[in-house]
Amino acid sequence: MIVNGLILAISGTVLAAVVPINKVPVARAFDRSNALYANWPSYDELPLDKSYPSKAAWGVWGADDELGALNHITNETILAAAAEVKLGQAIPLNLRLGLPDPPANPSRKPLLHLFQPGPGYSDDVITLNTQISTQYDGLRHFPYSTNNSIDTYQWYNNLIADYNDVIGPAPSEVLGIQVAAEKGIALRGILLDWARWMDSQDAPFDAFSARSITVRELDAVAAWQGLCGNWSRPGDFLVIRTGWVRQYQTLNQTGRALLPIGDGFSVGMESSEDSLRWLWDKKLSLVGADNPAFESTPFNMTIDGEARSLHQVFIGGWGQSIVEFLDLEKLAPLLHQLKRSTFFVTIQNLNVVSGIASPPNAMAIV
Repeated sequence: MIVNGLILAISGTVLAAVVPINKVPVARAFDRSNALYANWPSYDELPLDKSYPSKAAWGVWGADDELGALNHITNETILAAAAEVKLGQAIPLNLRLGLPDPPANPSRKPLLHLFQPGPGYSDDVITLNTQISTQYDGLRHFPYSTNNSIDTYQWYNNLIADYNDVIGPAPSEVLGIQVAAEKGIALRGILLDWARWMDSQDAPFDAFSARSITVRELDAVAAWQGLCGNWSRPGDFLVIRTGWVRQYQTLNQTGRALLPIGDGFSVGMESSEDSLRWLWDKKLSLVGADNPAFESTPFNMTIDGEARSLHQVFIGGWGQSIVEFLDLEKLAPLLHQLKRSTFFVTIQNLNVVSGIASPPNAMAIV
């Protein structure tokens, strides 16, 4: 049978790609009912074709796939995640749309909020850059590139051929944020509270510095929080509390205006091969943090022998979105009080065709 340009051999519920036809080769077989990961490639096997960019997972979910890591979310993972609701307490994880104020990146315009009165009613009009405030990076946001050259841009699964398909007057719909919005995202969140762990050791740190958080530290945080060695499950949403929002909240308006985030430094996960290997093996649907980029900034690391960032590999390579500027300052102390690290979480992006990013409208329920 031919599906999406692939010749498939059917045996029970297993779909095994045999011959690719003018698409990204798919060399894996998946049984979606029982053995989804029976032939999951190791990190060392990436990319499946050596002509693809560094550690790209193109073709792992199929040549025409637009969901990427969201494929890890299944009916079964959602049912399991729902068991995390013990108290029935909902905690929004979103900063106000006007924060940070001014925007973290000075090239991005601040929120514009206008009021439009009518006879017997009132409307308001909101104009915003989707990369201000708490944000969900879609798969059109960050391609692979060489020296930030448009000529070398490569998006997830090589599904977009030209930058005009992203920003032109008639953009394509491929990889638009509407794909994630229409998928529906409900999953188990795991909070690794690195900031509290550092506090417990009386180890001061500056969240506005290029402090890299290593996988060794995150494993130590997990152990400190009482998580077992195999603490993640496929489909989870890994959330790291770096303390960035906490430190930002201590600044007055002058201090916030002088904070050069866009071209400056921020605490975050180390951009390295160790980080990528550790994350790939966990089969996460999403990653997120309370800092500007999840990874530490500036982006000046080398991965697999090339100048790369986690952004490039996650979004352009794995089809894995990033949630940034999460407000964890209510969730973290509650989980600590409850001696818990996990929670149920929902995300509902704006259903904007050809969209690049969105406020996540993220909600934790414990």
